[in-house]
Amino acid sequence: MKIDSLRSVILKYVLRYGQVTRPELVELTGGRAASVFEAVDLLKREGILCEPERSGKRTGRRAPQLKLNPDHSWTAGIDFQVRRTIGTVVDLTGEILFSEEFPALERGSLSACRNEVRAVLRRLHERSGADWSKIKGIGFADPGLVDVRKGVSIRAVNVPGWENAHTGEWLTREYQVPAGVWPEGMVKTFMEYLVRGREMQGSLFHLGMDDGIGGGFIKDDECFIGDTNQAMEIGHIVIDPGGPLCQCGNRGCLEALAGETGIRRRIHEVLTSGVDTVLNLEQFSLHYFTECARHDKAARIIAGEVSDSIGRALAVAVTLLNPSVIVLSGELTGLGDLLLESIHRVLNLSCFAGTVRDLKLEFSRLGKNDTARGAALLMRNRLLR
Repeated sequence: MKIDSLRSVILKYVLRYGQVTRPELVELTGGRAASVFEAVDLLKREGILCEPERSGKRTGRRAPQLKLNPDHSWTAGIDFQVRRTIGTVVDLTGEILFSEEFPALERGSLSACRNEVRAVLRRLHERSGADWSKIKGIGFADPGLVDVRKGVSIRAVNVPGWENAHTGEWLTREYQVPAGVWPEGMVKTFMEYLVRGREMQGSLFHLGMDDGIGGGFIKDDECFIGDTNQAMEIGHIVIDPGGPLCQCGNRGCLEALAGETGIRRRIHEVLTSGVDTVLNLEQFSLHYFTECARHDKAARIIAGEVSDSIGRALAVAVTLLNPSVIVLSGELTGLGDLLLESIHRVLNLSCFAGTVRDLKLEFSRLGKNDTARGAALLMRNRLLR
């Protein structure tokens, strides 16, 4: 294997796992030890890798760890959500150095949305001070459809004014560094895969269930985006062709049935029917709804319907993709066992036995800053590769 190819393989492995020894790399790559060590030394000369415990050629029986050099460069990440914008600055290892969170301001136009992003980046710049010059790229987690290759925000149905925006080009022009744009669901999928480290074997499908519903699929370190960069929009799989109108224009999409709008619609139907329930729309939130589902019969019935719809959409994903792990994130995970049991039941009824026998169904391990962090890390990986 040529040195450039070895360099790419080694870098990919370290970006995934954070640290590795030289003997592990020889075994991983199947290359000659001398060639592997030459590629390692090249990455060290570039300042990307460091080997703090190695002081000479002879280091004793314990092989020192190769690690990413935190001082090589930094990247910024933006998580542009429906109700807030979160920004982070991370070093090369992925450690968050600074983070900021702003509630959603007055949106309704592209200009207003961009001003909100500017405000977060301005605050990160202030906190970074002179070290802002270490920022070599900006990653952006977008709440809607994205053309990843062109860096274009196509449309976010839940964010008025956010459509047909050349977000990558705008960020590059305004901040004078390369910028990348990825769908929020893809960023979260990447991070769920990353945080599981060496325990993660096989492929992972992620389903996010907040204001909207989105998904992502990753295998062999690569997120699948499709030929037109619009794959994995599981929220817009049609579950009920005669169902309610979705914001995307179709009827009976998963998001129209199990997203916030769909749940509000079901609660309204229950209330107008005179059903005795603690549910009300004045204090509605997804968290409130999941709490009510623990003790209120009507809420639990709606929660069961929502969970079944999610299970039917996931049955399509399992049949087509055959993942090893499905990760559920978002506020609807507050439904807990009711959600898991419904999904398990639907998958067992709808899929081949071999696709679900060893399938793991898990809740998210991410924190609130990890999507912004993930956008920064995707940008880091793009720059280094």
